Amino acid sequence: MTTLLVTNDFPPRPGGIQSFVHNLALRQPPASLVVYASTWKGAAKFDADQPFEVVREPTKVLLPTPRAARRSAELARAYGCEAVWFGAAAPLGLLADGLRRRTGIERAVAQTHGHEVGWAALPGARGLLRRIGRGADVVTYLGSTPGYGWTAPCTG
Repeated sequence: MTTLLVTNDFPPRPGGIQSFVHNLALRQPPASLVVYASTWKGAAKFDADQPFEVVREPTKVLLPTPRAARRSAELARAYGCEAVWFGAAAPLGLLADGLRRRTGIERAVAQTHGHEVGWAALPGARGLLRRIGRGADVVTYLGSTPGYGWTAPCTG
């Protein structure tokens, strides 16, 4: 199964979640993964050293815009991706339903890190989180609060 990883959280951008996502990516069979990420200083050198393909969007923050939706779909089709993995559920997980319709992607995994808790506190953003959850087959949560390390299928 080939997976498209769509993420803002990827080195050489510094940070713990970037390292975490990268280390998970390194544990995938190299031919089974293509990464679509925002760009960062030093990305070309970093990407050249990876065992998988990395495609960068020329922006520091990848958002679920029509351009990102088109590019994600193009990459999923070009690489024959059957799954999509969102390095952070919000906001890029909003692309899941469109990717399924445009490409036939069968599985969507949305990884959360904690900033989604802040989204849940905002009335307008709650609906977006519900939409992300409905578009994903699996939502993971990483954190030090109750439920640490659990993964649960979404029931819509």
